[in-house]
Amino acid sequence: MNEDSKRFQAWQLAALERHPAGTDLLSFGPFRALVPASNQPGAWVTIVEGTVDEREVARAVTGLRSIFKQRKAELEIEYNEALYPQVAGWLEAAGLTFAERNPLMACRPDGFKPASAPGVILRRLTTASETADLQAFQTLRWTDGGENPRAVPAVEALRRDLASTTSVYLLAWLDGVASGTGVSHALRGAVEIVGVVTRVDKRRRGIAAIVTSELVARHFASSGDFAFLDAANEEAARVYERLGFARFGDNVVYRSDP
Repeated sequence: MNEDSKRFQAWQLAALERHPAGTDLLSFGPFRALVPASNQPGAWVTIVEGTVDEREVARAVTGLRSIFKQRKAELEIEYNEALYPQVAGWLEAAGLTFAERNPLMACRPDGFKPASAPGVILRRLTTASETADLQAFQTLRWTDGGENPRAVPAVEALRRDLASTTSVYLLAWLDGVASGTGVSHALRGAVEIVGVVTRVDKRRRGIAAIVTSELVARHFASSGDFAFLDAANEEAARVYERLGFARFGDNVVYRSDP
């Protein structure tokens, strides 16, 4: 396990320990499951133990299926494939289906290369932000920039999230139009970068790079020393490489049939 993988796993453990009210943190062998109340979003299952065998995986999947069925939630398991390369076959043998693989990437202060993007204006959202800005953020983020129309979470949910003192929510503007989003969640000197989305008709103009750069710069300026993300694809990974991110594994996701 390299240093980036160790730090990523430590962040996962810390994040699980701080699970929000209304959720249960359960253990199933080497797996940890964050399970919300029935019919609520927010479920998360990952592997945190150093060693895993096929028998443990089979038992864990059986237990996870049972509790997720009770809570009427979709079972989805994600983990760093670089640490557990053999687990994929065992999950498939247990009836789960491969869903996606995204590059895991990390950056440290000495390798960070800040980006710039002419014409892009960044605004940090707060609980006092205008409702129109919050709506624009929600719509961009949860529809993949307008590419995948789907139901958008309520603005009230975002306003509650904005009360966090360890998270940063950015809305990017270009040509007078809300054009991109980005979020960071800091914990014990590490920060996760998520929700980096660009409006479909504003892509390839540096928005994702400048949003990510600003989130990372803010974290390092506040004495943080580790930033990580999982890139949507190889093209996105190349954007992050230009900022100083380096790959340390792949975040793979397996899902159970509904």
